[in-house]
Amino acid sequence: MKQQIMDRFPGIGCAWANGAGKETTEYYGFADTESRVFVDERTIFPACSVSKFITAICVMKLHEQKLINIDMPVNRYLRQWKLLSADGQESNADIRSILRHTAGILDGEDGFYGLRRGDPEISLTDVLEGRTSYNNKPVRAGKQQGLAFKYSDAGYCVLQQLVQEVMHTAFSDVSRDILFDPLGLSSTFFATPGNMACFEDRMATGYGDNGMPIPGRFPQVPDLAASGLWSTPKELLLTAKEFVKALHGESPILQTESAREMAKPVKGFPWTGLGIFTGGEDILVSQGWGENGQCMMKMNCRTREISVVMTNRNPGVDQAESGIEWLVNRVFTGQSSGV
Repeated sequence: MKQQIMDRFPGIGCAWANGAGKETTEYYGFADTESRVFVDERTIFPACSVSKFITAICVMKLHEQKLINIDMPVNRYLRQWKLLSADGQESNADIRSILRHTAGILDGEDGFYGLRRGDPEISLTDVLEGRTSYNNKPVRAGKQQGLAFKYSDAGYCVLQQLVQEVMHTAFSDVSRDILFDPLGLSSTFFATPGNMACFEDRMATGYGDNGMPIPGRFPQVPDLAASGLWSTPKELLLTAKEFVKALHGESPILQTESAREMAKPVKGFPWTGLGIFTGGEDILVSQGWGENGQCMMKMNCRTREISVVMTNRNPGVDQAESGIEWLVNRVFTGQSSGV
């Protein structure tokens, strides 16, 4: 198994914590194969859809501060742009349903990929209105909320707009101020052009499913809340540890009620919480898969075992088949030292 995983990914970063809180990190391969830059503790990987877990925490922080109520329609807080239903009327979809992918918001079949660094910058409103090739379908609540689970990057674009309008600040700045800085995360950020310029020398070059480097080394991602997070395995591990601490009433950063709301399975859709997914009794999972990487984070909320694996290639298959899930599960079987 080891050799298969090593052959599949140019670079891999792993971070595990056992039930006693002891942390182990391991790094393999190259952050950039062409220049022979090795992966190490400073390498920053794409977190892809693990972004949604971070976004959900930020939204819950606003809920804690009573700046929003997640059980109210999202349109109550939107002024610059409104979420519409299929009939063109304002949708009554609430924030909670968007967090758990049950708001009836459907993604376009070919949206949310392919934008390259150096392409003309597009605004979040352009994305929401489907005015670009990056997302050529207007974001709408096409179905009544609560009837079905539909995983939606578009829904998290709406949440990004919500956070920015409520806070009157860029989403990337809000996440830094209310989460990354308080946690002491110096290598975790949402990939605005400015942030990418600051961290570019440490960001892992992305490789597509054909094994070739992504043009420009990594894509440009305007839907930050859905898939624009970059981090190191160690810093994602620290974030997960803080979340588990919150579940046990031990976090000064996130209230216990907020964490438990996120972790609680949704009635009728027991595999999903708010911005995170259930993976069995006491298990929470967040994972990402994009055109420049694949990753996975897993937490046992009872034993406090946590694992994070990040890579810099789209393997063309899911985490179970690519070997990422096998690496993640090693801490849960006591094998996290050595792949």
